[in-house]
Amino acid sequence: MYFLGISGGVMIGNQDGGAALMKDGKLIAAVEEERLLGDKHASGNLPRRAIAYCLQEAGITIQDVESVSFPGKTYRDFDAILKDYFEFHFGHAPKIELVDHHTAHAAATYFAWDRDPALILTMDFSGDRVCTMASVGEGNEIRDVLRMGKPNSLGVYYSVLTQYLGFMKDSDEYKVMGLSPYGKPTVDMSGLLATDGETYSLNPEYLKSHVSPDLPAPSKQERLYMGDLGLPGKARLSSEPLSDYHRDVAASGQKQLEDVVLHLIEGLVKKTGLRSLCLAGGVSLNCVMNQKIRESGLVDELFVPPHVSDAGLSIGGAMLQSVAHGVRPEPMQHCYVGPSFSDEEIEQVISNCHLKYERLDNVAEQAAADLAAGLVVGWFQGRMEFGPRSLGNRSILADPRKAEMKERINLLVKFREGFRPFTPSVTEEAASQYFDGIERSPYMTQTFNVIPDKRETIPAVTHVDGSARVQTVSREYNPRYHALISEFGRLTGVPVVLNTSLNLMGQPIAAHPRAALANFYSTGMDRLALGSWYLSK
Repeated sequence: MYFLGISGGVMIGNQDGGAALMKDGKLIAAVEEERLLGDKHASGNLPRRAIAYCLQEAGITIQDVESVSFPGKTYRDFDAILKDYFEFHFGHAPKIELVDHHTAHAAATYFAWDRDPALILTMDFSGDRVCTMASVGEGNEIRDVLRMGKPNSLGVYYSVLTQYLGFMKDSDEYKVMGLSPYGKPTVDMSGLLATDGETYSLNPEYLKSHVSPDLPAPSKQERLYMGDLGLPGKARLSSEPLSDYHRDVAASGQKQLEDVVLHLIEGLVKKTGLRSLCLAGGVSLNCVMNQKIRESGLVDELFVPPHVSDAGLSIGGAMLQSVAHGVRPEPMQHCYVGPSFSDEEIEQVISNCHLKYERLDNVAEQAAADLAAGLVVGWFQGRMEFGPRSLGNRSILADPRKAEMKERINLLVKFREGFRPFTPSVTEEAASQYFDGIERSPYMTQTFNVIPDKRETIPAVTHVDGSARVQTVSREYNPRYHALISEFGRLTGVPVVLNTSLNLMGQPIAAHPRAALANFYSTGMDRLALGSWYLSK
């Protein structure tokens, strides 16, 4: 049986649309709508391109799909609305299953892991009137132990912090996380967010929704908060430079989130007796927080999959349908489940653009040599990764040994703020030589401390606090990327490369060779590897 899960992108304000297709308990295709549409977050769009890709990848039609899940159990008449959408776009509507938002988040992480039983914690802005949910996964059952609704949203808290610092909510929260190590946690944030018994509370007096609860979801131009949040300084305008005060607010706000979440986990571990924890929901993209959880001693194991944001609800919904029909989903081994292009398809695109290119027998070898020579290389290979992180198939790569490379890529390639860090991609075999306490971290969802005597070796990927958001690369699941890093290591003695996503700031990651070419010729990249084809400027 085929089960299709979709998410987001159906109502105005509804974003992070995606589709995922499962067959007999196996995830066979998944992609975010934004990648195919070319519009970041794909707000307000049925993920019809993502659906079409999943059907094409499986070689089926919509008539072959048993049912479609959507996270919106509390939405009135939404099954009828979705039925109409499917009939309009595809000529047929399978059975529509509305699933609970946070249960879908929980399923997407629990069933992707191979631990049973496990404690599950999902945290986000809001979904189906819930902001935080804790549950226990055991066998094929997910049992709730805690549900918290508005105003106690950790997602709202961090979005308020993001707006206060002059960044855009629902988009720039990672900037606050990246900025936080540059400040000191000296600003008292407890008036906004504080522990409360075994849980926590968010002060509603500072929230606009408390004053006007019937207002529609605010746009990105509207503030979520009232006044000055009770903080000693003024909110930053987006046009203003960052001050030491703003850096301290970022550091303080980040630490308050960490402290509250650790307090929450401590209570849940005592209540359930479980020390294997998996996370989901947008707040779980805070990889610095995840490091604090891992190092806290509260849990023995931590799993954070690549699909923790709302796009991952498509995977969770499809998994729930599979379980309901008696088939437990297979644990997730990798996230390379998106579109791919053959060398012949890529050549057609390149030749139509009248570009000069060459086909290489070993493109990884040439790319590694160019990286070692100080060049910046675009890397477009195989099936696209699912999730917000670029995990070596849609990437921009550089030499991590050169400190100036960070500034160069931020300024000339990504066109973004200079404080933003980059990821080190390292072979699984060599990871423990460079990063403390690491075994396997394939999804770039946690930070690790760079071993002190290696920080000067890889300065371009070592953040100001000595940490790095690490991706370990497996020979089994990404052999070409592993070969590139291994060859770079043979040439330089350092089996680590700088990795950032193949996109410009504010744009989706390139899903199609045409998008990769547009990125290549509009930035300071020096080379582009499209499959076996290699382009130079």
